[in-house]
Amino acid sequence: MPFSDFTNPYQNPANIPQKYRQHINLQKLFKADGSYVRPAEDPVTMWALQILVEEYGVPIQAMELELNSDFAEGTYQGGRRYQGRADLVVYDDRYADSVGNLDVAFIMVEAMEPNKKVDGTEGEGWVDHLNRLNAYMSASPSARYAILTNGKHTVIYRRDLDYPRKLEIIGDLQKYESAREAAQHSFYTVILNPSEPDGIQTGLTPLTRDKFREVLGDTRSGCHSILRDNEGLQPQEAVDAMVKFLFAKWYDEQATIDLVKQTGESRAYVFSVSNETDPERLLVQVRDTFEKAKQWERETLAKKFGDDLGVRLAFNEADVLQFKPHTTMEIVKRLQPWSLRKSSADVKGGVFEDFLSKTFRDDLGQYFTPTPVINLMVGILQPTVNDYVGDPACGSARMLTHILDYVRKQEYAKAIANNSGNTEGINPEEPTEEFIKFRDNHLFGAEYSRNVMHVARVNTLMNGAQYADLKVMDSLERLGSITGGITEGLPERPGFYLGGFTMILTNPPFGSKLTNESILKDFAGRDGVTKKNGKVVKSIPQEVAFVNRCLEFIAPNGKLAIILPDGVLATSSMQDVRHWILRWARLKAVISLPQATFAPYGAGVKTSLVFLEKRENPLIVEGQLELGLEVIEADENYLVYMAQINDIGYDTKGRLTVSEDVSAKPPEIEEAVNDFNEKLGW
Repeated sequence: MPFSDFTNPYQNPANIPQKYRQHINLQKLFKADGSYVRPAEDPVTMWALQILVEEYGVPIQAMELELNSDFAEGTYQGGRRYQGRADLVVYDDRYADSVGNLDVAFIMVEAMEPNKKVDGTEGEGWVDHLNRLNAYMSASPSARYAILTNGKHTVIYRRDLDYPRKLEIIGDLQKYESAREAAQHSFYTVILNPSEPDGIQTGLTPLTRDKFREVLGDTRSGCHSILRDNEGLQPQEAVDAMVKFLFAKWYDEQATIDLVKQTGESRAYVFSVSNETDPERLLVQVRDTFEKAKQWERETLAKKFGDDLGVRLAFNEADVLQFKPHTTMEIVKRLQPWSLRKSSADVKGGVFEDFLSKTFRDDLGQYFTPTPVINLMVGILQPTVNDYVGDPACGSARMLTHILDYVRKQEYAKAIANNSGNTEGINPEEPTEEFIKFRDNHLFGAEYSRNVMHVARVNTLMNGAQYADLKVMDSLERLGSITGGITEGLPERPGFYLGGFTMILTNPPFGSKLTNESILKDFAGRDGVTKKNGKVVKSIPQEVAFVNRCLEFIAPNGKLAIILPDGVLATSSMQDVRHWILRWARLKAVISLPQATFAPYGAGVKTSLVFLEKRENPLIVEGQLELGLEVIEADENYLVYMAQINDIGYDTKGRLTVSEDVSAKPPEIEEAVNDFNEKLGW
């Protein structure tokens, strides 16, 4: 290795080449008179530094000398914590900010006097320096390599990331690839290009649904299989890992674009590999990109929600993205050509549906809602920028991201119309100020499972809704514990409060019973569905409890779209439930879904979509009415739209029955939306 030839060329500091001697990063080596600060050790530091620059390609700008380190488990002298100084630190320059600051250490070098014996036991000898180097490495979570040298003898170590205080001896370092070098030969680089939208050329391609499914899926070459085969992960663990990779990848795209805009320099993504890529360095880069993504999310949400973020964060401090170097390299290879930022909501959401649904169904009992059903719900609800939209059982938050996409398109069309049909100067991602306000302040989701919330948070982030108010929460808990005792929602308090939404769309869990006595009494205390003949029932189907809770969360005249088992609508045992619903809401539409709707995801229950409009005031008990095509309320007649979907776009095995390009909104879905709007509307 290049470190093996030591002739102490810089024992006299006057022999140091000017490019080193005059560089600001190296001034700590010298006193004011130009002599070394430590005449015995500093020539060794200078010799090692030059080798790193000349032989391994490390930029001087990525180096720092005499870096102070405060040890969490440090040495105490005279009752005070000992602060050591690492002789030389090499940073990963991929993480430079807009003014060139670096904070991700990669290599640490400890130099010692040439006359100190290898493995000698004398004071300030080899063993002491090795212990010191080990402590420096432990104090820096990103440092991967360590070098200990007295010039005549050099050992290169690699840190075991699973055991931070364990250094393994290796033969040599790989060449250091600087950020500038990576940008010159990487296929996936961000550059300034005035002819492109937003003045940026990303070098990445939006995903199609088939391609995303292929990249992530359970095929031999898919990321899921790599994680399973290389790391021995169980399905749920592999899904959790992939969500972390997607989170880091999305952040890498955005952060790299932001840096290019700030500096004007081309940059390669972290998620970009070549023949020169060091797998060990890539591992650290991906891991630290994930950490920076977590930090970004924490800082972003704190601006809106303050510091109490425990129930809102996608990942907490204990969550890490760290796998074998080869595994990380293979995952990055498959993700690197594709843009998560520019892929459509249908594509990203559809992949969450395809890729995640089986795992969440098997392990967590969760069912994701198919895209055609979501498009049917959104198309009939017709949300606008003035709506406050919630989903109390949000799962992967796909209903919220579809709402966002629908409103974005409506606002984009409005902006074009107001601009005499001209698209110039209109950002399709943020078409109006009203849309930005809607995106940042009008979307709310709750999910009981923290594992599923990881998916929801990443899904909303990737669709531009970083401020969506998502929280881990049991939406069927006693209302006071959810609201903190607050009894008024809109207009002052949008969200999960009494009357806190103008619109809810949800697919609640089916099949379980709510039996908690205190919660049943809580519902009954507000004339809820759990009160029957003056008494509190002992149990109620979970989906019925969700209808009750949704109608509490919705403001008067607000809209509710909910997927319910047909038994709620038809069986005689549910007659009282139907009476209660019609007291509190006007029935707007019932659309029967085919048996195949949830069959590909393992659920055989027959379901329908129910659309309700909350009344200004509930009817009195004597005003209970039957469910039908036409109902009478006092002296007012109103119509109810009824429809049946026979072809949802796929069969019971998930095979498409329509072409791929209309699979998100098959003909019967489109027809039902248009028919409702023409015949009834809101």
